[in-house]
Amino acid sequence: MRRMSVVQGMSGSRFVAFAQQKGLCMTAAGAVVDGNVEGGKGALKDVRKRDVDGRVRSFEEIPHTGRNGWINLVKFWRENRFQQLHKHMEQTFNALGPIYRETVGTLSSVNILLPSDISELFKSEGLHPRRMTLQPWATHREIRNHRKGLFLKNGEEWRSDRLQLNKEVMLSEAMKRFLPLLDDVAKDFCRMLQGKVERDGRGKESKSTLTFDPSPDLFRFALEASCHVIYGERIGLFSSSPSLESQKFIWAVERMLTTTPPLLYIPPRLLVQVGASLWTQHATAWDHIFSHAEARIQKAYQRLTSSQGRGSVTKGQYNGVLGQLMEKGQLSLDLIKANITELMAGGVDTTAVPLQFALFELGRNPEVQDMVRQQVRTSWAQAGGDPRKALQGAPLLKATVKEVLRYKFSIFSCVS
Repeated sequence: MRRMSVVQGMSGSRFVAFAQQKGLCMTAAGAVVDGNVEGGKGALKDVRKRDVDGRVRSFEEIPHTGRNGWINLVKFWRENRFQQLHKHMEQTFNALGPIYRETVGTLSSVNILLPSDISELFKSEGLHPRRMTLQPWATHREIRNHRKGLFLKNGEEWRSDRLQLNKEVMLSEAMKRFLPLLDDVAKDFCRMLQGKVERDGRGKESKSTLTFDPSPDLFRFALEASCHVIYGERIGLFSSSPSLESQKFIWAVERMLTTTPPLLYIPPRLLVQVGASLWTQHATAWDHIFSHAEARIQKAYQRLTSSQGRGSVTKGQYNGVLGQLMEKGQLSLDLIKANITELMAGGVDTTAVPLQFALFELGRNPEVQDMVRQQVRTSWAQAGGDPRKALQGAPLLKATVKEVLRYKFSIFSCVS
């Protein structure tokens, strides 16, 4: 049984994560009940009661949208569901209940709505959860003779790499090292938003308001922040005139994410053989992403060898996740390149989307927004401008940051 998690992405794109043993679909602050978004535990209970009698059911009893995957694929194309997949899933959950299965083209999936059901699924996975291969990505690696990273691995090989990366991404000590880097990017992001309000806002100068779509800006924030943490250097997306290299890199990541969903439903090898434009765009985007990663790996390697030649590494200097992995030398350069590239490219959308969810929830819950703002102001003053100390004094903000980071990295699959 294969399960799929789909999250609406930035700039019209969608990032799709797969799992053999798990699935996830979310609605904002509540569940979808009879076509409406309802908040609170009561709504979740209403959804859960539907068609539930307490017994364990077989796979064949899971409601489905139709057994013919090719007919479903034609419907997806005709109705443009690839661009409105979240609405299609909302409607289907309303019609079939909190768990349903679907076959589109060659892809079979089980979609799960309720967090409690997802939790049960996670608990049953064990040490080596199996995820369905992102075939377009795997085909690109095979054709280009690249090593595969965590997105494309399973079993002991996956767990071995994952545990090495956990040390540099998930542990508290690792987070303390890269929080100042995130803080630098966040400040630039806030200055950019402030400038936009002052330039285009309406109302009095002290109370200007502005309504706009934050998706593109959140996408660039996530990309800039990811690169700063992973590579230890900025790529200049918030400068007044971003470099041509940065613009091409943005295009490549956006194009890769946009072309991934359609390629999931048709065998990529078939598209390669016929020279389909969709595959060419996808492969070209990945080629540029790998070239970008290769250049930064070479720079990091030169810094490391130069420091070793002098007999010391600059004390207190943090060279990003990449630098830490290279310095420890527990993964080969090929494996570092594969994992770093996938972590950077795949993590961008999975950072921007939770941030968008968080902003939406704060926007419609002003009392929570006020609590977070007050905590931040108080803890920042007490911490004297140190973002690490400030985060410790703002539990609501700390929880938000942790969940964003956890969601960003757990897209590689959960660790038992």
